[in-house]
Amino acid sequence: MNQHLSTPWSTSSEVLAQELGTDLNQGLCDPAVDSLRARWGSNRIAEADHPHPVFLFLRQFADLMIGLLVVAATISGLIGEWTDTILIGLIVVINAVIGFLQEWKADRAVEALKNLSQPLARVRRNGQLTQLPSEALVPGDVIEINAGDVVPADARIVSAVLLEVDESPLTGESLPVEKSSQKDLPNTVLADRQSMIHSGTAVAQGHGRALVVETGQRTEIGHIANLLDSTEERKTPLQRRLATMIRWISIAVVVASLVIFAAGVLREPISSWTRELYSQMLLIAISLAVAAIPEGLPAIITVTLALGSQRMVRRKAITRRLTAVESLGSVDVICSDKTGTLTQNKMVVADVHPVETDNGAETRLLEAMTLCSDAEAGPSGEIVGSATETALLTAAIEHRIDVLKHRQDNPRIAETPFSSERKRMATVHKEPDQQQRLYVKGAPDRVLPLCLSNDDTNIDQWLQKVEELARSGRRVLSVATRLIQSDGEASSPLDESSLQLIGIVGIVDPVRPEAREAITVCKSAGIRTIMITGDHPGTAMAVGADLNLFDDLDEVVTGVELEEMTDEELIERVQTIACYARVSPKHKLRIVRALQSHGGSIAMTGDGVNDAPALKQADVGVAMGIAGTDVSKEAADIVLADDNFSTIVAAVEEGRIVYDNIRKFVAYLLTANTSEVLVILGAVLLGLPMPLLPVHLLWINLVTDGLPALALGFEPAERNVMKRPPRSSTESLFGSGLGLGILLVGILMSVTCLGVFFALISDSMRGVSLTKARTMTFFVLSVSQLFYVCGIRSFTDSFIRLGLWSNYRLTLAVIFGILLQLCTLYVPFLQKFFHTVPLSITELFFAIGISTIPFFAVEAWKVFSQISRAPKSIRSQSAAVL
Repeated sequence: MNQHLSTPWSTSSEVLAQELGTDLNQGLCDPAVDSLRARWGSNRIAEADHPHPVFLFLRQFADLMIGLLVVAATISGLIGEWTDTILIGLIVVINAVIGFLQEWKADRAVEALKNLSQPLARVRRNGQLTQLPSEALVPGDVIEINAGDVVPADARIVSAVLLEVDESPLTGESLPVEKSSQKDLPNTVLADRQSMIHSGTAVAQGHGRALVVETGQRTEIGHIANLLDSTEERKTPLQRRLATMIRWISIAVVVASLVIFAAGVLREPISSWTRELYSQMLLIAISLAVAAIPEGLPAIITVTLALGSQRMVRRKAITRRLTAVESLGSVDVICSDKTGTLTQNKMVVADVHPVETDNGAETRLLEAMTLCSDAEAGPSGEIVGSATETALLTAAIEHRIDVLKHRQDNPRIAETPFSSERKRMATVHKEPDQQQRLYVKGAPDRVLPLCLSNDDTNIDQWLQKVEELARSGRRVLSVATRLIQSDGEASSPLDESSLQLIGIVGIVDPVRPEAREAITVCKSAGIRTIMITGDHPGTAMAVGADLNLFDDLDEVVTGVELEEMTDEELIERVQTIACYARVSPKHKLRIVRALQSHGGSIAMTGDGVNDAPALKQADVGVAMGIAGTDVSKEAADIVLADDNFSTIVAAVEEGRIVYDNIRKFVAYLLTANTSEVLVILGAVLLGLPMPLLPVHLLWINLVTDGLPALALGFEPAERNVMKRPPRSSTESLFGSGLGLGILLVGILMSVTCLGVFFALISDSMRGVSLTKARTMTFFVLSVSQLFYVCGIRSFTDSFIRLGLWSNYRLTLAVIFGILLQLCTLYVPFLQKFFHTVPLSITELFFAIGISTIPFFAVEAWKVFSQISRAPKSIRSQSAAVL
């Protein structure tokens, strides 16, 4: 590409027109259009290659857990348990469908970019102004734009009249940007290029003519689409942890099954190594493998994530991807856009500083501002005008100024409109006493030098005040006046000299009040908040200070500084940077990737097109539902229905609750499976008869364990859920002693069951049948797991503190499970199916009492842990109480 076309903002429109072979007044001719279209293509975003839906669906079965379930279903069919085969098969299909739907929706972000294009564009072709589909534009086309238009392509300004463009979706700039035909410097960043307009942005006011220089994939919007295509979705922390867990379960299942088969064969003399022995031990080993696999785990995880998603909806957070529910709970950094996320995305007058100090001075200042303004109040109360002038008119109305009457009493008779070169506007008004008064409003550096300096109005001091307000993130406007001495001046070019300063006002996009509190809560939860914005550094620093975002060692970095850093330098410094200002979309993507290189889990919030690549790259992308663009919503995992940053905190809390509950039912299911494996393994190693039949193991896994594990998903938050730091992304699902607890409680359950079984079949109990011993073992193992689930409801609080009905679903599930277990003992046709016999009342109460051992062991461990963590004085008091 020619150097001039690579930096069109620093090249005159005349030179660009020559290089593109066009005429700035006549536009392109049809032959030239055909040639340029053949070279550059159509003005549309190229669609990414999407995998076929059938392939997407089949890809869901590549998951290791799904593979294990398929093996379990096959094994169940081989041993004649067709009901279990069907149930497991349904679980596999349901999970595959859910995964397919999530992936199918995830890649629609690029297609949403096409909706930003305006269907029609006003183009000069063959010397005539005509309307064409924006897709038909080519580099070299000359377009006309007016207020309300969506810019159809990237273009170089040829001429502009009061032209302002809202670039907030692209750059994050909260105010419309003034545009002019003047050249910019070659190194000017995207947000500061006043000579360029970009596809997908909106014309706020004014009109102009522009030369199209980039179309389709080469526009800034197209570059964002390229970034979206280049981002790779990382597995969520839960997916990574589950993958690790399943690998270990797979290894353990294979090893345990082989050990049991080998031990069962080797304990018999060689003469007994018959086909019947092999078949019997193979059946036992296969049954054990099925028992060791937590068949219900994927379904329970899906349901728990869905429950968390429903709770988040009630708290104004909509989940587009179920796994994002848990992912939010593990984030340690939130990268947030400023405009519309931390701030309200509307300009308000925050400071009013009149020169005079009497009671009516502020009112007179605002009255002057409303006269020298083009904003209008509509019939239904809405205010029409630029963001700045709307803020001024709103402030006047809030000061109970009757704007309409004041304008009628002081009609405008002449004006010099605002321009980006002058940065001020002037109006002349006829006052009620028939005198004419001039008002000048604009940038202080253009208005204050025109004012007279005296004892009452020291211009240098007012310039210092302007600098103070600017440093605090204010956009400062000043207004001055002068009484016109002659009638002739109103019709001639206005003389704006010898003005009397009335005052200055500071305008700001205010911080959301709830965002300040939300950031404080994030800090207490160990979560860093980083502001990434396309706005000016001064404004960003002021907003950050207002939000209490910065710590002593935190840095503020601009896009220009970021551009000069290598990826290695950014990775080294990224942990100390709390704010990035004047950045572009590719910068945001680099920042997220640099943070991820440190092993953290990153959430990115935003609402603009410019946020989409980073939203997709982040571990959790969070878009704004009201102000957010379709592109950002499609790229995000979670959408905030109220655009409220504090909703992030609620979503993080829900994510932590979900993860805690997942750990609880994983602990419950694996403890149960561990105890079953150890019971069978212990019996084989001790030379005992099989204490449990395959039907017993499958009943416990699919029926007794299922409902309580599901009910754990409804467990409310732990007391310290938002007072602890985020878990490490490398922390195992079995971290913090959970794995050891699973093993110890599993051993305790198996020892209890084997003890009961051994006692019943020993010489002292010779009268007891093997069926009675198996019945007792089956009952004790099932009910001990049901009691254990009551103890696993919290890792810190006792069951008494939690209360019996704080999770009534779990209580009902336990009661229902015990009733089902009693049915297997006392319902005749179930006795035949499960090979059980009824227990006497004494035996029943003995079995129930024995079954409570794991529960009381877990409760005792909680008390011991709390005492050991408490200060010495508290430990002494607790010991005395105990």
